[in-house]
Amino acid sequence: MMNVQADFREKGRFTLPKAERLAKRNEIGRLFMHGEAFLVYPVKCTCLFRPVGGDDARNRMMVIVPKRNHKRAVARNLLKRRMREAYRLHKQLLTVPEEGEGRIGVDIAFSYVAKGEPLDYRMIEKAVVAILNKLCTIRNQQNPAEASGAE
Repeated sequence: MMNVQADFREKGRFTLPKAERLAKRNEIGRLFMHGEAFLVYPVKCTCLFRPVGGDDARNRMMVIVPKRNHKRAVARNLLKRRMREAYRLHKQLLTVPEEGEGRIGVDIAFSYVAKGEPLDYRMIEKAVVAILNKLCTIRNQQNPAEASGAE
């Protein structure tokens, strides 16, 4: 089992490089203006599907924890770390095919909406996995050629 995990690390499977983070103001604005949102408690997901080109073949994500709900920076950072970790470990559910026409990438914003004490990692992980599965289903409905080619 240890060799399998080391193998994945060598291939870069469980990493979250800067290219997979959503950071540009205009791209974030486009996500919130034109994207669709849904809630899997305690995480709200805002997503925008986009065709991908040569270098832009990655799904991109960002994490938001509002200061209004969590006053202490320590709590906000903890929740952001937990959401990033859950995404990093399960992002292979949402992989973009390497080759072919009509590849669709997705920009995702994970927003933590629960108030009060920060929930534990398992609750956040379940929500993020459910969101990734739902995004995969939505993408396959938008692009039926990819769904039939993957089976």
